[in-house]
Amino acid sequence: MSEDLVWYACYGSNLHQERFMCYIEGGIPEGSTKDHSGCSDRTPPRDDRSIILPYGLLFSMRCEQWEDAGVAFVDTENMTLSGTRGRMYLVTSEQFVQIVRQENGLEPDDGSMDFSIEDAIGRGELELPGPYGRLIHVGFEMPHPILTFTSMTAADLEPLAPGEKYLRTIVRGLMETYDIEDAEISLYLKQAVGIKGTPVENDLDRIVS
Repeated sequence: MSEDLVWYACYGSNLHQERFMCYIEGGIPEGSTKDHSGCSDRTPPRDDRSIILPYGLLFSMRCEQWEDAGVAFVDTENMTLSGTRGRMYLVTSEQFVQIVRQENGLEPDDGSMDFSIEDAIGRGELELPGPYGRLIHVGFEMPHPILTFTSMTAADLEPLAPGEKYLRTIVRGLMETYDIEDAEISLYLKQAVGIKGTPVENDLDRIVS
């Protein structure tokens, strides 16, 4: 892979930089049980910025490493004006490929998931195997492309509330990325599919504070 740079746009636990760095440097994120191998190149991101993704936020797909509860996806069939609060990290193309593999439960050098970033940009999206197998070209933060990923069937996922440790990780990331009050974070998360109308919605004020 070349040293070309890519903006990786995230919206779940990777909002929290310490958690995200486990995909770069390896290690077990706080609150999780998964030990990540990390990227071949462990150089930290060159930059990071906030981004609003124009899709709805939802929680689904039971994840054993996060309290056997739901994790975050964006629903590309649900375009919203408010969007989903994200954070994007400027990483190398090689790092991005290895992050995608790790997010899909593979080792960073596993060639069974191989793809061309140029192809994803040209086609707008790619469908790959795995829970986060839908790779989407969001746009450009010049001169670099912005890419994110979600489920290939996000609109059909069964809503499932996330666990408290996972939510706390997202809250820390939102606080790092945005100038935002606790009440606004709580309100934002309460609107998400998988949280709205569940007991977790009533507990969010406590979790956020």
